[in-house]
Amino acid sequence: MASDLRSGSDIPLTVSVVIPTYNQAATLAATLASVAGQSVAPLEVVVVDDGSTDATPAVLAEVAETYPLPLVVRRQANAGPGPARDLGWRTASGQLIAYTDSDARPRGDWLAAALPYFEDPGVAAVEGRVTAETDRAPTIWTHQVKNLFGGQFMTANMIYRRSAIAAVGGFKTRHREDSDLAFSVLEHQGKIVYAPRSVVEHPPREESLAFYFRVANRRRYEGALLRRHPTIAPRYVHRYQPTGALVVLGELLILAGLFHWGWAATSLGLALLLVGLPKRVLAWLDGRSYSYRDYLLVLIVSLALVPVEAWHRWLGMAVPPRPPKAVRSRGEEAD
Repeated sequence: MASDLRSGSDIPLTVSVVIPTYNQAATLAATLASVAGQSVAPLEVVVVDDGSTDATPAVLAEVAETYPLPLVVRRQANAGPGPARDLGWRTASGQLIAYTDSDARPRGDWLAAALPYFEDPGVAAVEGRVTAETDRAPTIWTHQVKNLFGGQFMTANMIYRRSAIAAVGGFKTRHREDSDLAFSVLEHQGKIVYAPRSVVEHPPREESLAFYFRVANRRRYEGALLRRHPTIAPRYVHRYQPTGALVVLGELLILAGLFHWGWAATSLGLALLLVGLPKRVLAWLDGRSYSYRDYLLVLIVSLALVPVEAWHRWLGMAVPPRPPKAVRSRGEEAD
């Protein structure tokens, strides 16, 4: 236990690790093993099963038989990561709530590297580093989660004072819940610091085209952040996406040219695409080298994804998503 860290009194700070999970039976045991191997042992580990339909309950039952730390399991009907994280902190008893993901692996000094920042009573939360290291060659469908410089507030590696979460009412959104909570804390004059040596490894995973369209649909929550936090959010979320606007406008001009306005409009639309698309494609590919066929495929998919993202982003700014239903009462502690 971190007996040298104080909470304004002679009582040492206590840490609860909270891990929401949904159908991650293949990776959950490794995540729990990484948490158990911390050089600073947490008070407890709280796992919230968000209505998994795979072998997650069986994995948790097997791990619980020999787990060296107090393991608390709560289950709820599937409601999304926001409500799952919310149930987690309300279940936990630590003064600090350390979040990570059920497909991530905190390094052994994850907590030890972050806890000293809380010696400053003005620090409401510590944001750690998230890496996506792997030995496998990535494909165009490789999804990576990275936070190398801070300012992203990913709950794959965030540690909050429990009091800071309670002061803003906890998590209020189904998706982009990490940024929404951080922005709320910042609005309440809470200080969030970046700890680059507090590292969580988030192995990349292969996804499908459908996944990227689901992510595009969730741009609505990004638009809602700008609406809900008009002062804080623009510092971290771009209000406008110039390259996206160029792509959408280019596509509209091409369609208008083909059906009515002629080659002048079509040519202008193609020119806008030539300006807007390359940056988008390069951002997706993350500077890696692929075959010409892969580049062409990403180019074509981007033509479809960008308008979908733009629409949902605008929709989120105009009509915010409804808050998730309260699910805390449906969570039941596992035996």
